[in-house]
Formats: sequence, structure tokens, C-alpha cells
Amino acid sequence: MLPLTKKFSQENPFGAPVETGDDLGRVGGGIPVVAFWTRSVGEALGHVETFPLALSVPVKTQANGHVNAAVRFSANTTLKPGETYSTPRTFVAVYSGDYYEPLSLWSTMVDREGLSRPANNDENYAISWCGWGYESNVTPKQMVDTIPKLKELGIHWATLDDRWFNNYGDWQPRPDTFPDGSIQKMIKDFHDHDIKVQIWWLPLAAENGQGHYGDHKYVLSNVAKEHPDWLVLDRSGKPALMARNLPTLCPAVPEVQAYYKRLTERFIKDWDFDGHKLDNIFSTPLCYNPKHHHKSPMDSVYAMGDVYKIIFQTTRALKPASVTQSCPCGTPPSLAWFRYMDQAVTADPVGSVQVRRRIKMYKALLGPNAAVYGDHVELTKISFAGHDNEQDVGRDFASALGTGGVLGTKFTWPDNGPKFKNVQLTEEKEAHWKKWISLYNEKMLSKGTFRDLYVYGYDNPEGYVIEKDGNLYYAFYVPSPAGAQDDWKSSSDEWNGEVQLRGLGPGEYKVIDYVNGKDYGTVSGPIGTLNAHFKNSLLLEASPIIPH
Repeated sequence: MLPLTKKFSQENPFGAPVETGDDLGRVGGGIPVVAFWTRSVGEALGHVETFPLALSVPVKTQANGHVNAAVRFSANTTLKPGETYSTPRTFVAVYSGDYYEPLSLWSTMVDREGLSRPANNDENYAISWCGWGYESNVTPKQMVDTIPKLKELGIHWATLDDRWFNNYGDWQPRPDTFPDGSIQKMIKDFHDHDIKVQIWWLPLAAENGQGHYGDHKYVLSNVAKEHPDWLVLDRSGKPALMARNLPTLCPAVPEVQAYYKRLTERFIKDWDFDGHKLDNIFSTPLCYNPKHHHKSPMDSVYAMGDVYKIIFQTTRALKPASVTQSCPCGTPPSLAWFRYMDQAVTADPVGSVQVRRRIKMYKALLGPNAAVYGDHVELTKISFAGHDNEQDVGRDFASALGTGGVLGTKFTWPDNGPKFKNVQLTEEKEAHWKKWISLYNEKMLSKGTFRDLYVYGYDNPEGYVIEKDGNLYYAFYVPSPAGAQDDWKSSSDEWNGEVQLRGLGPGEYKVIDYVNGKDYGTVSGPIGTLNAHFKNSLLLEASPIIPH
């Protein structure tokens, strides 16, 4: 989300992979909707096909100040006599508000076309702790040593994150960190304490001995060695690379789909994991492998969702209370797979503002009661000590709780030395964590109904409202300066003025700050107003007063 300036110009490609030029490799995908709005009116356009067409929706400010936008699609085909060609179905929407309304409208349209929203289960809304605080060389001991603190805090989900495995493709445990059945033993240890466990992995990737990611040198995986014909090939006949510059197994090949069904069964049935964290999921490269007999090189892009559907449905069949989480790091989700998950993720947000904006985006796409993981709270404030030395020191739970998101954290405990000091759960931090986790578990606003009553860019302070059990829960945040991140502790930004409580019914409501226990008196619907002085955030509960 960004302001349209006099010289604004952006191509906005969708569907096919996009080069990053670094270790991240190729990203891409997206939801094919572009929206812009003023205080009084908004306009959106895009396509409503149910597969990830490779097209763009360019937006440019013209010399006269008007904004030009279009859906641009290259046919790349030659018609033979008697053949026909149809352009993608597109839409234009005129509405009021920000991006919530057009995204919700688009979601309803593709739902009617067959991309229906899956129903959530209660576990989708549970707080989770992730072992990524220990980074890529986490051990079983570090994972299970956290169990007493998870129990104390009221957290019953844990995630085994990146690099537990020997290679991308085979997905067997690393012999140096998880030897001799230690993964299964770790899972049993968590289960013995009533804690469920997710496993991190990246479908469709298969190492072929070329390249690296971080300090991990790629080897020749067994699946690439035994089934080289499964690989996606580029125009020159070389393995086409996806995220992390990894070769790709073609999702349009039936044997590849069967492979991922068996792999899912291994994780969930044989090893007894309770769900997945599917990460770095963007788009699939176009496939020119002649042995696949594709009708079009785009077949591999279109079939990506089939593999994610298999993973999702196989997991739910084995464990109905499972949680499949999908994370398109730093980007929006993809039309290819966004219906095949239990829990969306704000996907590596940089600061609190991105947490809030992405939760609102997902509530529009997946429904007002959707489960949206706010990602690790530590990501609500990020600093860099030198080049590529990220320090995650955030503790802004309010940005996820107040917007109806699911809380998450990656703290380390007990003390594991100076390397992990920024994410270590100290005594001082523990009191803060306990307070917010308790509030989350008490209110469970993530199960409430998100209501679209405030407009980004025009309503100040930044506002949200969740309706649950007859009450309305408001969240207000001090607007950050352009380019700045919210900082729960050291920011000098404050709000001192009027806030509007929109969406009230007739009659009076009692209003309290449920974080600090402050009574704000009563207001009357349909729009209540009160004066408030707060720093960073203000979370309010408005309860109807029943006449005696």
C-alpha cells in the first residue's frame, strides 16, 4: 500500500515467477487485483479466472494527473484455421473504502467459480511458538527444553522450523542435529505434554548439487537423482529454478503429485506431526520439459495449486484438527494456493504496520472470521546492526490482537548464550508475554468477525473493529510517519484527540480499555465518540448496556 504520486509508475506482474537477483531466487504469484481510493470513492480492477494467469495490471500517473490502469495479457499464441481464442475475464469495481471491499468482492467471485473457502477448526486460532529463534541449527534439546515455559504461558503449538532436514527434496532428518529417530522422539515429548507440532518445509524444491542457500551447500537429492525426468526445464533445457534458486519438480506431473501425497503421509501419519509451515511459497517456473507433453509451458504454473491442495486435503483427512500454515515471505499470497491452507501468515512483516495491513488483507480474502497468524511478535520491530545482521526485538502484541490476528512468538528459553540474547525470554519480557497471551486467550478476538469500518490513509488514528459475542472490540494505532516502523517502547508518537467508535447499534455502550483496565464511560450508537490520549495503541471493549 502506497500513495499515488505525480510520477508513479508500477508494472504489477502476477502469476509467473519474478527474479530477485539474490539468494531468495524467484518470487511471484499474487492476487490479481489492483485497487486505488480517495476519501469518497475507490476503483479496482483485475481478473477473475481461477488459475494464476501470467499477466500484469500496470498503474501509471499521466502528465495530466489522471491515473491510467489496465489488465495487460500477452496471448503468445498463433491461431490455426477454425481455432478460437478468449481473453481472461476481467472486472472493474467502484466502491467506498480502502482495499478491503474489492478484495472481499473478488474472493466472493472466485468462490462462486469453484475456489471455495475451507472451514476453520478451533486449532487454527491457537497461539504458536516457533523454534526459529534458535535459527537454522536448532537441536531437539533446544526445542523440548522450551516445553515447561510453553505450558506456563498457555501455548500448545510449536513449530520445528527451517534446516532440520538433510536436503530440499528428500526431506530426511539432518544426521548432525537430528540423528537416530530424534525427530519422532521430540514429537512424542511435545505430545506427552499436550503440545502439537508443525513441520517446516518447501514443496516442489529438489536439490541437484548446484548452488547454495546461506551456509547450506546443495547436494544431489535422491529424488532428483532417481527421477530427473520430473524436473521443470527452462527454454535451454536446464533445470528451472524457483525460490532459493532451487530446481523444481513439475507439479503437473502425476508422479510428482503422488510423491507429495506420500511425503505428507510420512510427516503426518508416520512421524506424527500435526501440521505444516509451508514457507517461501511463491510461483512455479514455466516448464519446457518435452517429456511432460505439456499443452503450454504455463501448465507447471497452473498445477502448483494441485500439489498444495493434495498436502492440505491429505493432512486434514489424517488429522482433522491439523494446522497447515502457508507463508509467501514478504509478499501477498498466490491465487494458485491461497484456498489450500488453514492459517494465513503475515509473512515476515517488517514492523507493526505490515502486521496490521496484512491481517486486514487476509480477512478480506479469506473471510472476516479467517485465522491469520501475525507471525513472530519479535518482527514488529527490526533493526540492522551492520549489513545483513537483522535484530528482531519487537514485542507489539497489540497489532495482531487488536486486528483479529493469531499471536505468535519465537523466544528462546532458557538462556542459550549471547547469540540468541535478542529473542531470549528474560524475566522482564516474560511478564509482558504472559499479559498479552492471557488477554488473547481470554478474548479470542481472532474468532470474531472483522468489520470494515475504517479507511487507510484517511481515518486517523488507524482504526479496526472486531465483533464478538455481542460486543465490539476497537483497536486504534498512532499513525506512523512515512517509512517508519511502530515501536511499542521508544516511539514518541502519541495520539491525543477524538476517536470514533463506528458500527454501534442503537442504545448505550459501556467502554473500557481492556488492556489497562481504564473506564471510558458510555457512548451511544451508531457512532460513539470519545477523547483519548494514548501511546502506540488503544484497545477498547464496547459492551451494550441492557436496560433494566
